[in-house]
Amino acid sequence: MLQRIKFLGAVALFWILFFMVFRFIFLVYQWNIANAYSSVELAKAFLSGSRHDLSLMGYVVMLSGLIISVTFFLSGRKLKTLFTVLFSAIVILFLLLLVPNLELYRNWGFHIDASVLDYLKTPKEAMASTVASIYLLQAFIFAVSLVVAIWSLRKFVIPKLNRVEPVKFTRVPILLFITATMIIPIRGGFGIAPMNVGFVYFSNYAFVNHLAVNPVWNFAYSMKKIKKNKVTFHYMDNQKMNAVMDSLKSPYSPERLQVTNAEKPNVLILIMESFTSKATGLIPQGAKATPNLDSLAKNGVYFSNFYGIGDRSKIGIVGILSGYPSLPRRSVIAYTDKVEKLPSICKKFKEKGYSSAFYYGGDIRFANMNSYVKIMGFDKIVTENNFPSELNNTKWGVHDEYVFDYLLKDIKAAKKPFFKTYFTLSSHEPFNVPIKQIKGNSEDQRFLNSVYYTDKCLGNFMAALKKTDKWDNTVVIIVADHGTRYLMKSQPTDIIKYQIPMIWTGGAITAKGVTVDKFGCQPDIANTLLNQLGWGSESFIMGKDLLQNNQRGYAYFDYNNGFGYIDANERSVYDLTAKKYVHQQGDNFNGEQWKAILQFINQDFNKR
Repeated sequence: MLQRIKFLGAVALFWILFFMVFRFIFLVYQWNIANAYSSVELAKAFLSGSRHDLSLMGYVVMLSGLIISVTFFLSGRKLKTLFTVLFSAIVILFLLLLVPNLELYRNWGFHIDASVLDYLKTPKEAMASTVASIYLLQAFIFAVSLVVAIWSLRKFVIPKLNRVEPVKFTRVPILLFITATMIIPIRGGFGIAPMNVGFVYFSNYAFVNHLAVNPVWNFAYSMKKIKKNKVTFHYMDNQKMNAVMDSLKSPYSPERLQVTNAEKPNVLILIMESFTSKATGLIPQGAKATPNLDSLAKNGVYFSNFYGIGDRSKIGIVGILSGYPSLPRRSVIAYTDKVEKLPSICKKFKEKGYSSAFYYGGDIRFANMNSYVKIMGFDKIVTENNFPSELNNTKWGVHDEYVFDYLLKDIKAAKKPFFKTYFTLSSHEPFNVPIKQIKGNSEDQRFLNSVYYTDKCLGNFMAALKKTDKWDNTVVIIVADHGTRYLMKSQPTDIIKYQIPMIWTGGAITAKGVTVDKFGCQPDIANTLLNQLGWGSESFIMGKDLLQNNQRGYAYFDYNNGFGYIDANERSVYDLTAKKYVHQQGDNFNGEQWKAILQFINQDFNKR
């Protein structure tokens, strides 16, 4: 009897140590971020995170206890093979989550969760962001961890079974009682609230809280919640929510800055992959890697306080083309039934007799983009399949210069007004571009070099476009799909991560050298553009007209477990897991604006 209990104790100790060691591996892997925090904060993360470790340990011990109890009549020697296979399988399963999480977190800023399943539908594109050396490193970590873990099991845990002898049936209730006590660490104690991600949060710093989170536990928890689409963000009654929303968004007024007088201009939207403001020369701390973009900003209409609504392309594209934001952990593009009910800029142009086309040099099936673009009503979709195979020579597809050339040919051949959208890709990880202008091999340097390349392609394209007969009647809107963690070590909670440039230029833009400093974000593009043309934007309920004189400026964004809000008087980021602010700034701060926006988006999302 006692030997069976000792075996369960050895099992418990092994799994606690397993998770603690992997938390240390995670810490070392993220040392570029972790070195900014004190050793005390990091140590506290290990202590606080033990709650998740104990919870997972409880599940494994409970399973082991049930096996030990129902096999009371067998000696431990007959159970060695069973437990060896069982624990080895669990180790492999856990490592399949823990090892990839090391790199996923480095890129995403949050632990692996159910959202990764969206990317597994197109594994080639999901893997394209990572260079071969990272795969080798991950394989090495996986192999070493697997060998050490199984060796430790066979050396220190499984041998405990040698001393386990059959016991009387009357002892089984005691074993079952001990097994049942595992519900305590599984639930996180005796409190009313069961274990959740926020149980291990203890700091005002996002990274050390994330260090405390067990990635396996986080993934399992997110899978449990995956079917609960109608998550409620409710902070106030609907009457108050509507009042706050009315105070944010002004009713339509013809009084605005008119930047084009063209009656029926061609419109081209260039969505620039990861073109963060941090890479430009348009903000004081910018890296100045975009001379062509900067020049276009100085000679066109530059929106200097513009923000992406998220940190993924699938979020930004919907924000731009449908004027619709996402919710934390939920991007609307994943719900085809809801996408079908979204407004579409493309359809508005088609109603006016425009032709339409969407250009992307990669596999458009990635992250449900294919279904989204088709539902939005584009007449023509150009992808990597439209190019010779010798040009499809990068992990993501065809480099930007060739797609720009294709786009230019289509523009020259256009017979009627057009609405076109081009989404670039060369400035996406792993940043393998045909030129080496910015020296160095750090991630930041390689990122800036790829941005410089795409900016050069942009400059060449714009110079060629100016020479065509379409230039004088064309509006070009240049905007990024999202910001990036690169440069300044930006975390998901850093507001500057989401700041992106937006520039309106082209021969049909009459305003030159104008800077609009009103705060805005991607869903505002539809309202601002359609109102400029006098077509109305009533169906785009999430956006506002940034050029309307009486419109208040504000922007917002979400990330995996948080929501941010920015205007001239307030800057806030709220962690929805910890249920507290991680950034809070403003003289008359009350937080009502972001709460009303999030609640409004949530209600509209659930109704669609």
